[in-house]
Amino acid sequence: MFRRFRNPGPKAMSINPAQLQMLNQANQLVASGQSAQAAPLFAQLAGVMETSNHPRRAANLHAKAAHTYADGKDEKDALAHARAALGLFIQYQMVQRTSMFYANITRKLANQGMKDSAEALVKEFGPTVGAIPASAPTDQPHHGSLPTNCPKCGAALHGGEVNWVDANTAECDYCGASIRAE
Repeated sequence: MFRRFRNPGPKAMSINPAQLQMLNQANQLVASGQSAQAAPLFAQLAGVMETSNHPRRAANLHAKAAHTYADGKDEKDALAHARAALGLFIQYQMVQRTSMFYANITRKLANQGMKDSAEALVKEFGPTVGAIPASAPTDQPHHGSLPTNCPKCGAALHGGEVNWVDANTAECDYCGASIRAE
């Protein structure tokens, strides 16, 4: 999404050092195959971001928690965080992120043997997600390449999913760092 005039200031865009450390720890746990240990960290950060009025970051952290809980075979928490993520993605009109997350999490839940949870999401969110346009408008500007991970927190970056501050700068949805495209 391209947002030309958004500039809330440096304090609004960054998370505190303890939160950044927790996010780095969670990303490292995921990278080392320890999803069950990472999931509660992502969940805790999602809650903090919701209460501190950072709903887009909260949505992405709920999504990360849903995936890591599913990888750790915790169906109840995976479903709860998937619902929270989808609710926020829809509420804040994160169109591409909504469709992508919905497809990925329902597939992951089904593949992990959590078919009831996958079906619950399809029943609850399928009509809404299905009504979202399949592709973004073609008049969006072209942006340069981003690194695959945020240099500040290590979170994965995808050019089509990040919030663009201007034509050459994206904002990490997890930590709020400004990242220059190449």
